[in-house]
Amino acid sequence: MALFKKAIRTMLEHKARYIGSMLLLLISSMMFITMNLTSMNLDNMFQKFSEQNVLSDAEFSIDADIDAAALGRQFAAKAESGGTADCEVKSGQTLRVFSAMDEVNIPAVQEGKLPGSSEILLDRPFAQTNGYQIGDKITVAGREFTVSGYALLPNYIYVIQSKEEMMNDPSTFGIAVVGKEDFEALPGKNRVYAIRFDNRENIKAQEASVKNALRSQGIQITNWQSTSRKVNVSYIPMEIDVLSTMSAAVPLAMLALACVLLGMLMWRTIKSESVIIGTFYAQGYRRNQLRRHYLTFPLLISVIGSVMGSIVGLLLVDSEIRFMLSAFPMPVQKTILNPWLVVFAAALPIIILCGVTWCIIGRTLKTAPAVLMKGGEAKSRVNFLERGLRLDRFGFSTKFKIREQVRSLSRTFFLLFGVVVATMLMLYGLAMKSSVDYMLREGISELYDFKYEYVFTSAKTGAPPAGTEQFNAAYVSFADNEDVSFYVTGLLPDTKMVRLKDASGQSFQPDQTTITATLAQKLNVKVGDSVMVFDTENGKKHTFTIEKMADTYAGDFLFLPLDRFNAEFGYPDGAYLGIWSGNAMTFAQGEIQSTKSIDTVVAGLGKMIDQMGPMIYGLIASAFLLGLIILYIVTGLVVDESRTSISLMKVFGYRKKEIGRLVLNSNTLIVVLGYLLGVPALLGTAGAFFGSLTESLQVVLPVKLNAVYMLFGFIVVMATYEFAKWMCRKKVAHIPMSEALKAGTE
Repeated sequence: MALFKKAIRTMLEHKARYIGSMLLLLISSMMFITMNLTSMNLDNMFQKFSEQNVLSDAEFSIDADIDAAALGRQFAAKAESGGTADCEVKSGQTLRVFSAMDEVNIPAVQEGKLPGSSEILLDRPFAQTNGYQIGDKITVAGREFTVSGYALLPNYIYVIQSKEEMMNDPSTFGIAVVGKEDFEALPGKNRVYAIRFDNRENIKAQEASVKNALRSQGIQITNWQSTSRKVNVSYIPMEIDVLSTMSAAVPLAMLALACVLLGMLMWRTIKSESVIIGTFYAQGYRRNQLRRHYLTFPLLISVIGSVMGSIVGLLLVDSEIRFMLSAFPMPVQKTILNPWLVVFAAALPIIILCGVTWCIIGRTLKTAPAVLMKGGEAKSRVNFLERGLRLDRFGFSTKFKIREQVRSLSRTFFLLFGVVVATMLMLYGLAMKSSVDYMLREGISELYDFKYEYVFTSAKTGAPPAGTEQFNAAYVSFADNEDVSFYVTGLLPDTKMVRLKDASGQSFQPDQTTITATLAQKLNVKVGDSVMVFDTENGKKHTFTIEKMADTYAGDFLFLPLDRFNAEFGYPDGAYLGIWSGNAMTFAQGEIQSTKSIDTVVAGLGKMIDQMGPMIYGLIASAFLLGLIILYIVTGLVVDESRTSISLMKVFGYRKKEIGRLVLNSNTLIVVLGYLLGVPALLGTAGAFFGSLTESLQVVLPVKLNAVYMLFGFIVVMATYEFAKWMCRKKVAHIPMSEALKAGTE
């Protein structure tokens, strides 16, 4: 009991150190629990929504009517005919209306009931934003409907009008579901077939088989949308992957910081109490009793920090899930609470921290009691780093600051590691914003010299409209990994609307097989290598030899001269599937399969960045708090370990400012170095993270960090450091001159 009281008394004497350790563990456990359980529950909701409401593997439009049930029997799948219609509700307000389906893509009713005659289901954000409640009337395409409830669609979870917009505005766009008879009466309807295969393996190959079967009957496929490439669905697995990645990386970094910090604190505590330990030995305390005593420190800290963090994390899970469901609406399932995950989050810090302390105290307890009572084993040797620096060349102030670092390498390493982590956390959001800005400026804007892209429902020949330029394209998958997909695009060899540059910035024409640098990196190929792909339309394989590489971040593309493309993919000479134009154009109904506006793409990405503002500010605030904890603890350690030196300086007449410059400023170089190391560490980890988003977003994000943002980050880090020093000045002021006399007497 006496030893336990001593442990509590020691911790209360140095509250800041131990509270800081507890906070790091609390944050680590909280983030681990919240992120893991959120991603686990989102994945469970998505899987159940997909299975229970029969999410399709593909949706397609054709130029003829077919028996969907017969198609399903032929390919061991569920198939059903449905459709969509974009209808105007008010001026500038569009509602994408879906036909209710019974076999595939079955709508889920969030509240209310399925629509009967002249009834309609709305998505909740659109209804709430525009003031529609259940039972209200709404006029859609000139017809009056009664709102029967709120709908959720498994094939339209992320509600956006097009993939170029990226963020939705529910005041101008929403989705709705009506009965089949009401849908047939809507103007501008588009017949869409949906299919889900019973065999859940090799989905792309099964899709290719369906396409070939339809074409063999003389049926033209006007549009084919694989669900794996549909942003309204693919964003959800991408978000789950991001949460899973972050739930491992960030908490483990926090735990590593806490382990280094507590290990360093315990080493110093045991070292400073060597006389007390020797006295305990002399009084008859056994080695195991002393070991248990010093294990009390990490045990209390880890139990309080990790258990409280786990509890807070559990309390935050439901709020985090609700927040995610506001962006990705799905039916709410019972929250899964994995008890083993909670046990792991609470037990891991306890095991690691107690293990570290066990090793440290074990080394000390091997020393003879008589030696410990004399203050431990004297170590007069100067370490290799201090010898190598030859400090005699420098003035007193410089020598003092350098010795403060090299004589306590564990403290220096902890400070360095902490500043690196805080820097990465703070600059992450700014790096994403900077990367998107660069992609818009140097990627999309530099590559494309047109405003609109029009893709026809079928290939055309002959001269394109005046002022436009034709192209052809095929969506292919890498033969060695069908999850890696990209476009092979046929261009005019003297194209004016696509501008390519090599790594040195020199422009060149796509008169040879050209791969973008981002795709080359993903496929791990270089100029001269061969790439084998298969066409997702018909499953045919093609092999290309890379002749040039374009340094662009606008996407993953393989460019071919148009005539070579047509010969390779079996198109007539001079055929093209789309055109690029500098101006908006109009076409006959049914002639255009898809339209893309470059300005809309840029605006959508810009809107996404604007939405990131709260996240960026939150990361900066978190980094400030983390940096403050680390810098305050380390600066406090410097003051505590320099008490005798500070006291002597006061005896010799040094002023407060002079003492502050010598002692408190001794960590400045390490803080600056930590920031400088944190920037490349961030860019490296961000590259891996952005790469994981490429397939889902269909956008390649370069890893860039604006110089202004780097300067801003440096200012924040140094401001945090100055604030920590200001908090420690009182400790310096309270050290009496008699401290040096006491040390001499001892």
